[in-house]
Amino acid sequence: MRTPRTDHIGVRVTPKERAAIAARSARCGMTPSAYVRESALLRGEPPVRVAGESELRTIHVDLKRIGNNLNQAVRALNARGPEPTTMTLLEHAVRKVSEAAERLSGLLSRASEGR
Repeated sequence: MRTPRTDHIGVRVTPKERAAIAARSARCGMTPSAYVRESALLRGEPPVRVAGESELRTIHVDLKRIGNNLNQAVRALNARGPEPTTMTLLEHAVRKVSEAAERLSGLLSRASEGR
């Protein structure tokens, strides 16, 4: 359970500083408040959160489905040899693995840009 945030710290910034904070927080997929809070609490280390929970859950579900598809295709390949249906399943699974890897690569790139 989350602890409610009830205390407030006021920080004055110039319009240019506010815009820079907004831009950096947007690149990290965070609100300006969360970005400033995490930046301050990490003592100058940039926040590393680059994906929301829902995005990570989607990738996780996709990877579980892909794993199931690969398992089925490999079983069929071992049982019946390389027939067209099995090869189509394998090609589809490999394509999905590649797509998931690209999504994760993009998240990792965004994380390294924030450092």
